[in-house]
Amino acid sequence: MPSMKAIKRRRMTVKNISQITKAMNLVATSKLQRARAALAAVGKPVQATFDVVYNTVNDIDPYAMESFERPFIAFSEENKIAEPPARNAAYVLITSNRGLCGGYNTAVCKELMKHAKANHINPIIIPLGSKGRDYFKRRGANLREFSAFEDDPTFADAKNVADQLVKMYETRNDNKAWMIDEVYLVYTQFHTVLNLEPIIRKVLPIDPAYLRRVVGTDLHEDETWEDLGFFSRPTAKPSSELNLNIEYEPGIDEVLRAVVPWYLCMFIHAALASSALCEQAARMTSMDSATKNAGDIIENLTLMFNRQRQSIITQEITEIVSGANALK
Repeated sequence: MPSMKAIKRRRMTVKNISQITKAMNLVATSKLQRARAALAAVGKPVQATFDVVYNTVNDIDPYAMESFERPFIAFSEENKIAEPPARNAAYVLITSNRGLCGGYNTAVCKELMKHAKANHINPIIIPLGSKGRDYFKRRGANLREFSAFEDDPTFADAKNVADQLVKMYETRNDNKAWMIDEVYLVYTQFHTVLNLEPIIRKVLPIDPAYLRRVVGTDLHEDETWEDLGFFSRPTAKPSSELNLNIEYEPGIDEVLRAVVPWYLCMFIHAALASSALCEQAARMTSMDSATKNAGDIIENLTLMFNRQRQSIITQEITEIVSGANALK
């Protein structure tokens, strides 16, 4: 059994750690409220962006896609052009720069590996966050790194990534090392503080059927609304003659090239906001659990310390009584 001095030293150490974890819990709780407000603020702009993209791709003739120099759309319905099987795919992985947030980072990294393996994809990983970068660098993955992100990524950071993805996708028919056929966004969706779900969403090429499920205003009978975690389900909108007679200048192809980078930028920006919220929720939960565990350890150490002290006192009393009896 350890000595009383060792027990006292360990109890003091655990008590100091519990004070740190309690402080981190309070900080994460404060940041959680700001992150929740930031995610709510991007909801309407992201929803408007999806509406614009959906209305634009709906006006494109699927059989005219062969004339597009750089197709950003892949129609998945029965009478549409079949897309060739993917060879390389870019995964934009959003993790945190700091630890002490439980299994938040590990869960999203494992989800990426599972998806790539299940779909036989050669992944090119674009990590937004040092934890995801370190995770896959240790495993020898094919990484393409950007400049380091701060703890609170900005809209400019999302735009930089979106512009690079468009360039990588547009050169997919060239013989280059970084050519890609698909782009996936890997982030964490916030349901509740205790329910954080790592998800993967395909952002390029754009699938009109998928956008219809996201916009959620004219779903088919067998379709359900796709919740991205950015905004609530939109209400159905009546059809308008204006939407049926839109003219695109200088042309639908040029409009699409202007819309797609903005679509990617808003998607990534919202995913960063969602992941920031999930990171703080995971850290708050983890630090709260660590504080409770520290309290249990302190309680057990105190009990052990008292038992050890009582044992020593009892032994000393026994020795005094035995000595007094021997003198009689």
